[in-house]
Amino acid sequence: MLNSVQITEKLTAVLINTRSAVISNKINGDTPYIKVTAEAFEGKEELSYKFSFYTENKVTHKIISEDELAKELIRTMELGFKQCNIFGENNITLLMNKKHNFTLLKIKKGTVSDIKGHNREKNHILKNGEYVSWAYHVGLTDKDGIVLSHMQKKFRQINKFLEMLADIESNVPENSVIIDMGCGKSYLTFAVYHYFNTVKNKNVFIRGYDLKEQVVENCNKIAENCGFDRLKFYCDNIENVNNESGNISMIISLHACDTATDYAIYHGIRWGCKVMMNVPCCQHEIFKQIDKKAFPLMLGHGILKERFSALLTDSIRARIIELCGYKTDVVEFIDTEHTPKNIMLRSVKNDKGQNAEKLRELEEILAKYSVTPTLYTLAKKGGYI
Repeated sequence: MLNSVQITEKLTAVLINTRSAVISNKINGDTPYIKVTAEAFEGKEELSYKFSFYTENKVTHKIISEDELAKELIRTMELGFKQCNIFGENNITLLMNKKHNFTLLKIKKGTVSDIKGHNREKNHILKNGEYVSWAYHVGLTDKDGIVLSHMQKKFRQINKFLEMLADIESNVPENSVIIDMGCGKSYLTFAVYHYFNTVKNKNVFIRGYDLKEQVVENCNKIAENCGFDRLKFYCDNIENVNNESGNISMIISLHACDTATDYAIYHGIRWGCKVMMNVPCCQHEIFKQIDKKAFPLMLGHGILKERFSALLTDSIRARIIELCGYKTDVVEFIDTEHTPKNIMLRSVKNDKGQNAEKLRELEEILAKYSVTPTLYTLAKKGGYI
């Protein structure tokens, strides 16, 4: 017997590609509902569920996210239902007694049909329920390859990143070097290594850099345990990295604070990287510089000024990268906390060269708002624009 917290955690771990659920068999007369059903559908950004609450003469509805599914099923059962039948990749029967203690009565493999004509798993490069050594060692999954309940958002983030990478991976040559600037615990670093060297067999080398010595040491141990001889981590500042061999083909920087993103981009430009994937964070530079007289209606309010400054910063960065010979897409990237800091600048080198009109537009914007961004200064000084 498990309490509501324990059963929620256990249920989350076994809910894979859930299509529907039926909650029924009232324990007592306290709840006005006869039964409750849940149906999966593709929401704007991720899978969602429509809960339908049936009484004698009407039906009410509620939409919840995939993250909340297990919690909502348990919460609904606690209204006064004995049984919940769940259908998906795992077919599950869940029981609750009058003391609100739960039992997972049955878990067996089910057949998963498309959800509104869309097979969610077909584009997933990293799959829930498929054992991958590094995913277990970094604490993403258990020994059976099941994603841990508290790592569901990170799992989706990794797959989202890999999907974005798949669109441009052909630009990364075999046996080249990828640099991850500020790799942290390196979930994505290991995922990128897995994608290029296991899925695509490109034999790339990946070097991760971070300033936390313990984190770097732990990541190197995991890489060694997994037999990843082309993956190394270094406790060093990215400014000390050089490209003397000329084989660095790609840089990654995720949530590099303020101007750290600008330096990461500049390194990619001066190294002539084929691909850059940058997710900025904590953008303070233009916020401090911007002249609110240029747009008093918006810039007179702190929170609006902050958001406008962040958008202006990334707009300027995208334009500078383009002027330096890249095709740049500004795309939405869902991070682990679902914060507003979810814009990615994904750039692929195309060597189209300078565009005088676009450079003029950029310099007019800089003058209008009285800003001098770090990336502009670096690119100008380096002779790239």
